[in-house]
Amino acid sequence: MNISHFTFYLLIVLFLSSCTPKEPAKQKEHPPLTIQVDSVLRMDIIDSIQIYGVVKLREEAFLASQFDGRLKDFNFLRGDNVEKDQKIGIIVPPLREALNQTIGDMNDEQRELVENEINEIPLFSPISGTVLEVLQHNGDVLQKGESILHIVNLNQLDIYGDLPVAFVPQSKKLKRLQVVFVNYPHKPLLLPISSFDAQVDFQKQTIQIRLALNNPKQEFRPGMMVKLIFPDKMHFNSLVVPRPALLEEEGVNSVFIVKNGQVEKREVKTGIKHDDFVEILSGVEMGEVVAVQKAYSLTDGMKINVK
Repeated sequence: MNISHFTFYLLIVLFLSSCTPKEPAKQKEHPPLTIQVDSVLRMDIIDSIQIYGVVKLREEAFLASQFDGRLKDFNFLRGDNVEKDQKIGIIVPPLREALNQTIGDMNDEQRELVENEINEIPLFSPISGTVLEVLQHNGDVLQKGESILHIVNLNQLDIYGDLPVAFVPQSKKLKRLQVVFVNYPHKPLLLPISSFDAQVDFQKQTIQIRLALNNPKQEFRPGMMVKLIFPDKMHFNSLVVPRPALLEEEGVNSVFIVKNGQVEKREVKTGIKHDDFVEILSGVEMGEVVAVQKAYSLTDGMKINVK
């Protein structure tokens, strides 16, 4: 075979091999998603009414001078504790300050007369509490009525909330409300309702209520937000799922049932909703297993692993 014939046959082989269809590359399979699950249970569940409230001071005082003068013997800082009738400082009136500069030239009789007639004025705390704000400093010249210290009582606080008027009769029967602190790690408290405001907010149709909050450890502070909760209706022996299992999409509620290593998306009808559990009126059965993690990442029929 000469070179030209060999070249011809080689070209034919290359052409035929290029026309042979290639097998598609196999796509890499991802491992099944690993999730947590829980069972559908039966339990008594209570519907509740929730309103928001805020912690406020019950007792506070602004210590002020009733005279013009210079502040003396004053050394308080923010956070210091004071007792009622404790001496806070001294006000030196302008005339007494001027006389103090010449009192050394007086004899004993004159000095005694001056000291009795033009006195320095002591300042006393009107309440027991904690210094919230220092408004003046030692040596400052004050005018009559000018505030020096802001003192607050942190041992006794109050919680205020706006209660819809429709729930006033029920809350009066209960007399106590459950208090849950928002963004503060403390167990819920059951506190008595101290008072109902005598006037209704016309626009909001609410009445302000006040709850007493004893605070001997000073673990609570003014400005903290709380939820005020009291029971409404109780449903006995209801089917419930953990709240993370529920998907809420455009008004449609559903859960993922876990069975034989895969998930089935199932529409459900819900009842009472709590932060921890949701009542299911239809769509699931007692003992079925639901996905309680990564629910919004799942699709119907997806294979999964269970933790």
